[in-house]
Amino acid sequence: IFRAPTDNDRNIRNVWEECHYDRPAVRTYGTSFEKGEKDGKEYVEIKSQVSLSSVYRQRIVDILALWLVWGDGSVDVCLEGKKDAALPRLPRFGIRMMLPQDMEQVEYYGLGPVESYVDKRRAAYHGKFVETVDSLFEDYIRPQENGSHYDVSYVKLARENMELAVAAQKTFSFNASRYTQEELTRKAHNYQLVPSGHTVLCIDYVQDGIGSNSCGPEPEKEYQFLEEEFRFAFGIRIDA
Repeated sequence: IFRAPTDNDRNIRNVWEECHYDRPAVRTYGTSFEKGEKDGKEYVEIKSQVSLSSVYRQRIVDILALWLVWGDGSVDVCLEGKKDAALPRLPRFGIRMMLPQDMEQVEYYGLGPVESYVDKRRAAYHGKFVETVDSLFEDYIRPQENGSHYDVSYVKLARENMELAVAAQKTFSFNASRYTQEELTRKAHNYQLVPSGHTVLCIDYVQDGIGSNSCGPEPEKEYQFLEEEFRFAFGIRIDA
């Protein structure tokens, strides 16, 4: 739910960090599973009721997580979230995967080739793009959230003899990086950054708008992540 604060987040980052959006505790209240079959294909459905919570305050968001694991190893995911209405808007909502660092070949269909966000996309256009994890990185002098791509239908990451693809009926955002959000937040200068040893893949239902609040107003309401209940569904396919 957190992003490495941008220059334009200089004011709201204090609110986000006060609410522990940058370090939520994960609580699990119940997990169950059942086996099934559909169209001749076997699957296991794993259902968990979890929350992301501030350690000494309240729950930030309650999540019903459904993971449908098929016999071929593919996974269908559905995350139903409900945010505490008393808390400020979230920076983002999605999942983060730590992939092997040699999964560095990237293909996606969406807005590119430059980074794009819900309110920062006029320089981008829709198409299929082939990149590397390194070429997706936007090297800002002060490390911050970067390299996201908006309105994406699918993204594939590959290495020799292995490919992981994520796709959804409703478009989403993604970014792939050598660096974690924690590392980008901690460091004051780009030359201080230390790679994580992974390819860090973020699949986002949405991110809050970038805006211009370093010296101007916050994002317009239409670009703020104001939803209090949301559903994020996507599929993961692995070809090895």
